[in-house]
Amino acid sequence: MNKKTLLMLTLSVATLSGAASNHDSETKNEDTLSVALKGNFRYCNTYEQFVNKDWKKLDTLYCEGHSKSHQLWVGGNDFKFTTGDKNTDKALKKDAFIVMVNDTMYINCRNLRFEKTSFGSGYTKAKNVGAHSLLFVNTMIGKEAQSKQAMSGFMFGAIGGAISASQQMKQQVCYIVSSGADAKGNVNIRLVNDELVEKMLAKHEGLLKVYYSERKKTKRQLATHVLPLLEKAGIFEPKNEANKPAWE
Repeated sequence: MNKKTLLMLTLSVATLSGAASNHDSETKNEDTLSVALKGNFRYCNTYEQFVNKDWKKLDTLYCEGHSKSHQLWVGGNDFKFTTGDKNTDKALKKDAFIVMVNDTMYINCRNLRFEKTSFGSGYTKAKNVGAHSLLFVNTMIGKEAQSKQAMSGFMFGAIGGAISASQQMKQQVCYIVSSGADAKGNVNIRLVNDELVEKMLAKHEGLLKVYYSERKKTKRQLATHVLPLLEKAGIFEPKNEANKPAWE
């Protein structure tokens, strides 16, 4: 990935990358940055509460995320939230659906599922799309990803902090959340693939041509390729039920 592509992605999806910036104090180690946040904090336990704007307020919030050397990373469930209260911390880890820090949303990846596979614990930044959906960036999972891992012998997370920002971005794709949990408590998500991109860019023929200008399917579905096009199409502009997009 060249410097121009990295810069474009960083500028166009600033709200989906980096580490928390509003803080009073920070504690550092080699790989993580722990900060005591300041501002307004709230969370929802379910997707339905999020849609209905039924937020619960938090008075104190701490965030553990990337160290400054890794702030260019995009996606990945790398954020952890705590409050100092044991019961609340347990709820944020296991039960919460989304946490809001001022105007930035973080979705809990613990119960998200794609093709019956999961990301593991932790939060990643998310952005409103459509009327009631959320878009986030994370590592490619699912049947195809598992097959590639078996072929290459590479397991996600195995080399931890040794993965560069450039390498990390090559593994990141976009996902959409548009529904709540099933009977088992799992939230099924959609990969932003060719089929979904065609629907999202249906009114933007020029952008769709740019999307398909990348001939290799695995490369054109990467977040580095998809996100700038979605932004140009106005996908992140607020929508309501009256102008809910067809793809949602």
